[in-house]
Amino acid sequence: MFQSARHRSPMTPRWVRGLMTGAMLAVVSTTHFGCGLSYVFRDISPLHPTGWSFAWPIFASQSQRLEEDIKREERDRVPILDPIPADGLGAACLDPPSEEEVWNKVPKFKSGSPVFYETQRNNVRILIEKIGEKVDGCKIYPLAGPCQLVHCHYKGTIYYDELYWSDYPIPFNHVDHKVEVVYIDKDHLRRCGGPDNVDRPPAPIGVNPAAAAANYVGPSMRP
Repeated sequence: MFQSARHRSPMTPRWVRGLMTGAMLAVVSTTHFGCGLSYVFRDISPLHPTGWSFAWPIFASQSQRLEEDIKREERDRVPILDPIPADGLGAACLDPPSEEEVWNKVPKFKSGSPVFYETQRNNVRILIEKIGEKVDGCKIYPLAGPCQLVHCHYKGTIYYDELYWSDYPIPFNHVDHKVEVVYIDKDHLRRCGGPDNVDRPPAPIGVNPAAAAANYVGPSMRP
């Protein structure tokens, strides 16, 4: 009987070819040629404790939460500032809250269901004012040393238009002009300022400090 070449099966069985294909895909996806151990998502992969890793998708909500956590860590990492000038020319509070921090204090709302009912906030205007400032005495704080705690109180006034509208079953729209007031406290540490004569030795007991300062020869004046 005549049999054409297209009906002739290959010499390798089908199950062997499938096994080889699966092994090749596994090697590509778990090595440096694919999404393997050097991939950026290796630390959050479900198989990371076992030493294997692959690309794992991240939802938009998770990405937004990670970005907010990073911003919060950067915002909470407040450095210890320089001492307050003795002449009082420099203000103690130099870091007012940003508009984003003030807007995050406004109560959230639900946007509603499209077509039937929706809500929006437009024309946002924010006014930030400092309403109080207080400096505590010099104390020793753990891991910081002698510092002064500065209390800064701010008031944020938010003006915005809240729009309500619906297209079905009864079309309507309404604009409500609202004002929100929030209060934000931002405390930080400042190093305690030392005396002006920190580079000269203290006067001996029984010696007038003014005379000792007049007779002191600094390092630049010594031969």
